[in-house]
Amino acid sequence: MFFNEKGILNIDEMVANNDSFKRIMEDNTVDENEIKEQSDKVVAMLHQMEKEFSEEQLLKVKELLVETSVLYAIYNYYSIQHLNQ
Repeated sequence: MFFNEKGILNIDEMVANNDSFKRIMEDNTVDENEIKEQSDKVVAMLHQMEKEFSEEQLLKVKELLVETSVLYAIYNYYSIQHLNQ
């Protein structure tokens, strides 16, 4: 589900095949409304999880979201850092 046949996380492929991503990127432009819509979608999904998941499951989801956000932040920082060199 998460990894390809070589054991590598295939998140890029999952994003590229995601209907939301394809719709937003259809015109190769991202606008504020699309960001708001995607944000609203994610928030709605989190609210639904709060209703359906156990406390233990929610803690795991929270940890994953935080660690993924850390990875995203440091990757972007790393990229910007190397642009300035």
